[in-house]
Amino acid sequence: MASLNRRQVLQGVAAAGGALAAPQIRAQGKPEKLVYVGDNGPWHWCLTEEVAPAFEKATGIKVDFTLLPVDPWQARLRTELGAGSSGIDIVQFSVGMAGWVAPHMEDHEKLLTQIAERHPDFDWDDFLTGSKKAARYDGKLAGIPYRITTGILHYQKPLLDTAGMTPPATWAEFLKAALALNTPPDRYGFGIFGRQGAGISYGFAPWLYSNGGRLVDFGTGQIFINDAKAVEALQFYADLVTKYKVVPPESMTWEFDDIVAGGQNDRYAMVQMFAPYGTLINNPKLSKTGGRWGWTTVPGPQSKDQGRTWIDGHALGVPRYTKNREWALEFIQLACSKQWMKRSMVRGNAPPRRSVLEDPEMVKAIGWPPVAAAAIETGYPTPANPTWGTLEIQLRSGLSQALLGQKSPKDTLDAVASDWRRSLRRAGIGR
Repeated sequence: MASLNRRQVLQGVAAAGGALAAPQIRAQGKPEKLVYVGDNGPWHWCLTEEVAPAFEKATGIKVDFTLLPVDPWQARLRTELGAGSSGIDIVQFSVGMAGWVAPHMEDHEKLLTQIAERHPDFDWDDFLTGSKKAARYDGKLAGIPYRITTGILHYQKPLLDTAGMTPPATWAEFLKAALALNTPPDRYGFGIFGRQGAGISYGFAPWLYSNGGRLVDFGTGQIFINDAKAVEALQFYADLVTKYKVVPPESMTWEFDDIVAGGQNDRYAMVQMFAPYGTLINNPKLSKTGGRWGWTTVPGPQSKDQGRTWIDGHALGVPRYTKNREWALEFIQLACSKQWMKRSMVRGNAPPRRSVLEDPEMVKAIGWPPVAAAAIETGYPTPANPTWGTLEIQLRSGLSQALLGQKSPKDTLDAVASDWRRSLRRAGIGR
């Protein structure tokens, strides 16, 4: 990526829509710092190492990042936003959090007017429609999309070529490839999010959705997580660990950073994970396997067109309680500008701007963007209903038991469904 060095990006920011409009902000005093609270996924490097220093250089304001594992991150936001605390200036929230975060956020439809006045070429129309929907809940735009991602199949192309195989289109082809490429203890056929944490649901979702399974209808309270399609999907997924043993044993402790490191250290031949993680595992400067990876949409049970996956992402927003609204908004527009989003893509982000995803230079250099775009077209967004957070934690426990062989998939999902019924009743859903 020599053609996209930091100096060129900074020059572009200074010359175009990423330029700061700090002199125009007169409504508020200038704080010493802004507090940003988000998760610790391995895609923040551009924000923390490049955007924030550029912002500080232009304004004199430091951005203080608090980046936490998923559960502590959500707990921190629930506590402080619930108390109306002014201690957070910039909130990073995911699609599934929008339901409970939105009431605490400014109406960003109105804030976009301010951005347009200061930065006429910010170009809101450039953001993918799906990303705008993901940042909206109950009719309110709660933030500006920064990241829109999905699950795709990453595979080491030379290994498949040597085995005389093509990227798997069906579950049978996938299993055949995983077995053929499984060479323990040096390398295994397939890597997974095995830790009982936020990543484990992302690991199971493509198998569920591809098999025609569903989660729950929040309107009626009807539960689908333990129907025959879901059980069949979990049986296939769990068998990869317990029966076929094509999964690295240590992956049962893996979450976000760990699954990337596993790919970089050649611990698996294939993996279903976040599309932009492909940038990190395919970078020769970071990865032993750099340059070997290819990408395709997830396989379907009997045909490729049955493959379905999840859609998720993150938005950056200004909470109603901050005393530094104008400055927080200025940082967000800088981070979400075309120039910095292009740079962020090089460093592992999945920008929601169409112009960045379709940039020929990006497609040639990175590879996975058109695959991600195809997956997003047919994928299922993470539920944003506030009750989903409780249900998802209950699902994690069940999936972990199945992957560890402690319960059969049928017993696991029946228990999850029972927990969900109680949680939905407490939330007043489906009575």
